[in-house]
Amino acid sequence: MNRIILFLMIAAMFTACNNSTPEKKIVGKEVISSYANGTPQIERNYEMVDGKSLATYEWEYYEDGNVVKEGPLGANERRDGEWKSYYRDGVLWSKGDYNNGIREGKTVTYHANGKKYYEGQFVKAQKSGMWKFYKENGDFDYEMHFDPEKKIQTTVDTKKLEERQKSGK
Repeated sequence: MNRIILFLMIAAMFTACNNSTPEKKIVGKEVISSYANGTPQIERNYEMVDGKSLATYEWEYYEDGNVVKEGPLGANERRDGEWKSYYRDGVLWSKGDYNNGIREGKTVTYHANGKKYYEGQFVKAQKSGMWKFYKENGDFDYEMHFDPEKKIQTTVDTKKLEERQKSGK
C-alpha cells in the first residue's frame, strides 16, 4: 500500500512539473513591455512562418509614446536590416544596418536639426574605413579612417587639407 501511495505521489509530481502548454500563436502587433504609466515600451509585430509565430519587426518607445527606434527582425528575432533611431521630437537621429543582430554595413547619424552629423561603415560591429563628419550646418568637417584589424584610427585635418588644395601641393 505504501508503495502505491509513493508511486502516485511521484506520478503526481511529474505531471505537475510538466508545463508543456501549447505555443501561443501570435499574429500582428503585441506589447512586450510597458512603462509604469501603461505606455508601451517595446512592441513587436508577429507573423506566422512555417506554423510558428515569428517576430518580424520591433518598435521601442519613449515614455511619452514617441518612437525611440524601430526596425526589422530576422529569422532568429535579432535585428536584421536597416534600423532607425529618433530624437524625442520625432526627428531622425540615425539609421544603420544590422546582420543577424550585429552592426554591419552603412550607418548615418544626424544632428537634431536633421543635418547629417557623420556617416561610415561597420564590419562585424567594428568601425571600418573612412568615416565623414559634418558640422551642425551640414558643411563637411573632417574624415577619420578606422582600421579594426590594426585597432588604429587616423584623422584628416581638413584645414590643412584645404590649405594644400589651395596651394596646389
